[in-house]
Amino acid sequence: MVDASLRIELTSAGSDAMQERTLECADSQPLESSTVREPEAACEALANAGEKVFFGLPDPNVICTQEYGGPQQAHVTGTLNGQPVDKHFSLTDGCKISEWNAMKALLGGIGGAV
Repeated sequence: MVDASLRIELTSAGSDAMQERTLECADSQPLESSTVREPEAACEALANAGEKVFFGLPDPNVICTQEYGGPQQAHVTGTLNGQPVDKHFSLTDGCKISEWNAMKALLGGIGGAV
């Protein structure tokens, strides 16, 4: 079960454009106040990988591929299962791209303008 109250700020490096979205989940179900594009899928993504993505420690034995996925950035704040969230996402290496992909329903797909 997931309880979440999250604010997502999406930007693109070098641009002043910013989008703000929210996600509210109670018992893994989105509330009507959510403004992300796919609230059901976003609550499901949090249930599947939220704890690892937001609170997991990096594995020192993992080497991230050196690739650039684009200028998109996201800043997520709020609470997840009662724990404070303050996490930045970007697409600047393979590990960060994997985190973004795990939360794609929350953050949006890669590519295109924000």
